[in-house]
Amino acid sequence: MSDATPHKILIIDDSKLAIMMLYDGLRQNGFEVLIASDGDEGLQMAISESPDLIILDMHLPSMNGREFLVKLKEFALDPPIPVIVLTASEPIQDIAIDSIVRACYQKPMPIAQLGAKINECLETQNG
Repeated sequence: MSDATPHKILIIDDSKLAIMMLYDGLRQNGFEVLIASDGDEGLQMAISESPDLIILDMHLPSMNGREFLVKLKEFALDPPIPVIVLTASEPIQDIAIDSIVRACYQKPMPIAQLGAKINECLETQNG
């Protein structure tokens, strides 16, 4: 990344192992990383922290990933925060790619591949 200020990525996942792996890999790639362990906390952080991108698990306590996406869209943020869905429990073909959801992958995903997709989404968002 060439920017002096690192891009801010919000991870919303209830798996401590997934969070640890994503956190370490993203930090090593120069991203600032925020963490939420459920959908409610994730939505609050998305609104208050204005991350550049969200990595979302679909199976979450308190508010699942689909509910999170509906509520995030209701806020009509401009520009919308792009979301990459990572899921182990839901068929990825059942998740619609749209103006917010930019990609959907099965867990686990190699951090290098995820980093490349994050950079692609951020370039599209900024350019």
